[in-house]
Amino acid sequence: MNSAIPLPTRSSFAEQTTTSPATAIYEHIQEHYRNDCTPLVAKRNAVICSQGTELPGLHLVEEGEILLARFSPDGRETLISILGPGDFFGESSLLSGTEVTFSATATKRSRLLLLPRRKFRLLLEDPWLCRNLLERIAHQCNDAWIQLEVLGCTRVRDKVLSGLAWLSGKIGVKTHDGVRIDINQTQLARMVGCAREALSREVSELRRMRALDVRYGNGKKSLVLVHPRNRE
Repeated sequence: MNSAIPLPTRSSFAEQTTTSPATAIYEHIQEHYRNDCTPLVAKRNAVICSQGTELPGLHLVEEGEILLARFSPDGRETLISILGPGDFFGESSLLSGTEVTFSATATKRSRLLLLPRRKFRLLLEDPWLCRNLLERIAHQCNDAWIQLEVLGCTRVRDKVLSGLAWLSGKIGVKTHDGVRIDINQTQLARMVGCAREALSREVSELRRMRALDVRYGNGKKSLVLVHPRNRE
């Protein structure tokens, strides 16, 4: 099997330089509804909400890192998203009036804002915000379909390669060496649905092939997809 990891195209990075729907919504709420929000502080490993509970409102991440994960009936955990400053969660549950379908946990001390449910409903009266919210949900649906494909892979190598290719276009940061993905191996294993030990073996093999590198910075571990020209 060809183990080359496709890097994002230039158009993928061009899209990242424009204001995303999530950023537009976040900035609008910060500007117009901040005084209506309740500030929250979550300690490291604190559970902000649990799967199957009702949310009191929209959660906006001001500082820190929040992991969203789903648990199957037999207890298996799948990481579905990693959120940082400028992102938010809970909109789907608030729109549908149903219980939240994931659990949210802080990986480090984080600051959030809670926009009450009644204030969130006011956002829906603004056509511009509704359009951005629909785009945001459409992107989430696309990500969900791609992750299903990744989880459906039977070989660990396929899971890792497909997962890295997906994440490089989703959260990758272009550098002179290649594409940096700010995710550690434990998080990646939870996201692609494989054992941590199995993923570690695949990462070691990709590093040996000079297709992948592991970097450390600001107290955080990142994976770097090495550009083909730097593999020789």
